[in-house]
Amino acid sequence: MSDVLLSIVILNYNTQEPLADCLRSLYDDPDHEQWQIIVVDNASADDSVAMVTRQFRQATLVVLDRNIGFAKANNRGAKIATGRHLLFLNADTVVLPGVITALSDFLERTADAAIVGPRLIYPDGRLQYSAHTFPGPLNTFLGYCLLGRLGARSPEGQHPQPVDYIAGACLMICREYFENVGGWCEDYFFYAEDADLCAQVKRVGGKTYYYGPRHIIHIGGTSAAQVALPAILEGHRSLFLFVHRQRGPFAFWATRLITIAALLLRIPLTALVLPVAVLLGRAQGVLSRLRKYIRVLGLCFSRNVFPTGDFLQ
Repeated sequence: MSDVLLSIVILNYNTQEPLADCLRSLYDDPDHEQWQIIVVDNASADDSVAMVTRQFRQATLVVLDRNIGFAKANNRGAKIATGRHLLFLNADTVVLPGVITALSDFLERTADAAIVGPRLIYPDGRLQYSAHTFPGPLNTFLGYCLLGRLGARSPEGQHPQPVDYIAGACLMICREYFENVGGWCEDYFFYAEDADLCAQVKRVGGKTYYYGPRHIIHIGGTSAAQVALPAILEGHRSLFLFVHRQRGPFAFWATRLITIAALLLRIPLTALVLPVAVLLGRAQGVLSRLRKYIRVLGLCFSRNVFPTGDFLQ
């Protein structure tokens, strides 16, 4: 084991240009020589691998022969990481100078901190909701009542605060906690892995902190946008798995039934709106929502609602 304080694992999937911006921002940081930077490419079809090889030879590159999902790919990167802290970073982020060092220093000096993540902002300066309460029946109900942001609103203020979980777009964790819980749960393929990791760490006595004093830029949704409907379906699968794993069978069935009930209400209401949308020239958006609701409802009635990754392969 080397004396590297921090290893940064960046997962990439067909995001060549954002990845280049991300790596450039890391190597522009004056502290980058203290870091081990690892890029795990999840079988991208673009020129991501060639770009990293050509422009960022100092980075360690792991090239996978197929898309194995978020958790498995990040675990592959973690296996070769040597730092005391591990930072899992999305490829569509731009890290401002000093942020990573501030996060690492916070973990070093805060006894009960196991995980920390900064504020996330969009490129236009808007705040992203990056600190959340754990998913469950209540969150699902609020979400379908259009009140979901009540459970997803990032804390106010500029001081670090403990939260249930933070977004995996920029998540730093102490290696000992990461190894203690067995790394990312590979039962997930895409979505909810961050919630599960924070829940597992909480079980062994570690806290997750939202670090309000510093922020990074996160574009958001670049990989998921390439497969919009499949990503939505896989997201629901991951939600159901999390609730079953962390809250038990009763909460799982409650969440599933709430989702079914909400969709059985939304589908006919959306169908009623369709003729008006046609007259207003907005039929495409309404049809897209209707197809989404029908597909998610079909998933809820299927035999296996847990992640397999087949929607995104």
